Amino acid sequence: MASESDNQKSDRRIVHCLLCEKPQEMLTTHLSRVCMKKSTPKERLEEAKRAKESTKVWTREARNWDYKEMVKRYPHRPSRLALLEELRQRKFFVANAPNQADLEPEETSTSTAAVPTSGVSSQAASGVLVAEDSSSEGSTTDPSDRTWQRDQAQPSTSVRVKMMNKGLYEKFPAEEPMLTDFKGYLINTLQVPNCQQEVDNVSRMLRYIQPSGDEVRLDFLLKSTETKDYLTQLRLADMGPATILNYIKNMIRFVTYLKTHLNLGAADADFYRKCQAYIDLLTFLRKPVAKWNSNVTCKTRYLRFLEGEKRLQECQAVLRKAKKDMLFVYGRLLEGDHVASDEKTIFRYYCEAILILGHFQRPGVVEGITTAEWDERKKSVGKVRVAVSEHKTATMQIAVFDLTMEEAAMLDAYYTWIRPYCIRPDVDHGNRLFVSSSGTKIRSATNDLSRLHTHYKLPNIKSQQIRRTVKTDVAANFSDEQKGSVAHYMAHSTAVANQHYRMMTLDSVVATANLLSSLTRSSSDDSGEEGAQAKKRRRVEEAGSPTPDFDDFLQAFPVGITGHPPNKTQRAKAGFPTDRVFYDKWRALQYSKREKHLLSKCSRYAPTASKVAKIIETEGWTANHPRPEDIMAKWRPLSRAQVQSDPAIIRGVTSQKWTGLAVKDFGEQKGVVATKAFRKGSILCDLHGKVITGAEGREMAERQGELGHLFFFKHGSEEVCIDAETFPCECHPSLESTGRWITNSKKKFNVQPRHCIVKLQEGDRHVLLFQATKDILKDEKIRFNHSIKKRSFRGEEVELEWLDV
Repeated sequence: MASESDNQKSDRRIVHCLLCEKPQEMLTTHLSRVCMKKSTPKERLEEAKRAKESTKVWTREARNWDYKEMVKRYPHRPSRLALLEELRQRKFFVANAPNQADLEPEETSTSTAAVPTSGVSSQAASGVLVAEDSSSEGSTTDPSDRTWQRDQAQPSTSVRVKMMNKGLYEKFPAEEPMLTDFKGYLINTLQVPNCQQEVDNVSRMLRYIQPSGDEVRLDFLLKSTETKDYLTQLRLADMGPATILNYIKNMIRFVTYLKTHLNLGAADADFYRKCQAYIDLLTFLRKPVAKWNSNVTCKTRYLRFLEGEKRLQECQAVLRKAKKDMLFVYGRLLEGDHVASDEKTIFRYYCEAILILGHFQRPGVVEGITTAEWDERKKSVGKVRVAVSEHKTATMQIAVFDLTMEEAAMLDAYYTWIRPYCIRPDVDHGNRLFVSSSGTKIRSATNDLSRLHTHYKLPNIKSQQIRRTVKTDVAANFSDEQKGSVAHYMAHSTAVANQHYRMMTLDSVVATANLLSSLTRSSSDDSGEEGAQAKKRRRVEEAGSPTPDFDDFLQAFPVGITGHPPNKTQRAKAGFPTDRVFYDKWRALQYSKREKHLLSKCSRYAPTASKVAKIIETEGWTANHPRPEDIMAKWRPLSRAQVQSDPAIIRGVTSQKWTGLAVKDFGEQKGVVATKAFRKGSILCDLHGKVITGAEGREMAERQGELGHLFFFKHGSEEVCIDAETFPCECHPSLESTGRWITNSKKKFNVQPRHCIVKLQEGDRHVLLFQATKDILKDEKIRFNHSIKKRSFRGEEVELEWLDV
């Protein structure tokens, strides 16, 4: 019995009391006698359960540490190694920890620059790719820092190993004053938030040139040999030309910063000359690297040309193959059944693939979408629209995509039932929608996509491949307007998209060759008997197999904003093919014409959905027309050339009947208020009055003794004045001009004058139009800033309303 009692005692689990934070063999007895003497048995039982659950969580999670996470949290190497040794002595499990052989040479090193070691293991040296959450120990910057960014060209691990072996990866300490100031200059002056990689590139290059010391010395400006040698060593380390160009560009920006933003000329009179000479050296060294980069780019495009672009169906094969499995997981999530952790991870990969492969978005969109942006998604006509503001592109566009209801349900299932189980209270996830199993925001959606393809044993498809397929294959036959829409959907600038549309493909080569062949044949010598026979043969061929083009189709069936496209019977009767090629082009042209018609009806100010819907109803369009939401999104303020000939503007200037405005008496003076809302860029009214010369306006001011409603402005070298003082005006003796009552405000103005030369029936006329500088609400008072400058009036300096427009 004694031995059995001893065995039971030895098998007891040690549970820590969460109140006194001490280990206890009999927790319930301890609570009843010490920490919870005055509590009820039920309360003590709840506390015991809480303590046991805490012990389970600690055993399952807190006892396991990851050395890579320690690198990010504890950049000071000696402290981190001491913590590692302490954890090992206390029997904690530390994954990815360096072995003793790796630690010894680094412990004896006196360099203050952090050198990556944990990121380069035996697997890395053998070429194995780094996992999703891997990080370089050489980076002492927390990825949550807004200045952090990945390596611009993402060099392979073998390149990084070669750089370390050659001493190219060492850096100055992160707190080095000159580099810290340079980082602040990039963030605050140049507005480059993701600048950490640029600072690291400069730090590595300076460390190679100055291998000793903890501070940057300016004598590197004279070390041209070391600079050339560093760039040469980068090339010998198998670094690509694009990344070497980044190093040169970053260094030029750093020297430019020293030259223009640091007051160092007093210490060295030749400092500016040295800076310029060093910049000239880097510019000279950049030329052969740029040529090398062009050769590499051409070779890559050549190989891509030979291989040919993948079809869209090939790029989206993993979505079709995984769909059945993911719907099964989705059903179990809805029913509350158990789903394994690896299935949850694959489900997350599938949701990311929906955005990248299904909607052609960049990986940065997947990595940047937040929970708030997902919560603010909008539903319309069977679609769910999501907008992402931060997507790591060089464009100023937001990423917007429309999900089907099924796709949105899949993403919402991940958000509702999978993501909460990945969140950790002590891990910062940045409120990102997609988080890893460890609770951090995902580091690389590209790697996740690769793992999904590997899981289903399919060739990996990258986001660049499918986006290139869309731009060069799918959108090749689109109109310019449709290409622009595709570019916007993929968060591209139109110029970049057009560049890809012009990329050479096999189909485009064949089409161009046929075109040139036809030109060559038509320009050949048709004289003589052979020429006559060739002409006769071509006439027979043309008569036997006519090939009408789309221009003939448009002549037979003109496109207008009214009418319906010709049906199959009508096309066949007119001698055209019965397929949908010409039919679809006809509908696209009509759609474009109807879109322009709707926008022309709303030229003066932004349209509302009800107004556009009313126009569509009045026209009697039931199909093939833009939605009111699309017209509202595409509306842009009129340009100066459009304003000068716009019928609505001409009608308003001529009749002086501007809708949406009313003159109101405010007691001391009259003012103008908006009777409807106006969006930014809308034209409210004009400043109406007789147009006279500047000299005539000053004479009138002299006679009156005050300026009143005289508004002066310049048109080129000509000085012009609008006399809004004379009331009523000659052209509208029975009307009160609205614009002359708009009051002045230097701080609270919401409109600004815009000079145009409007083409009226009686001839061209100078007009000042008031354009909204921001959104104006209903019943808001209209104000504009007179831009007052001092001019001579009655021999004194007085304030004259002078508009330079």
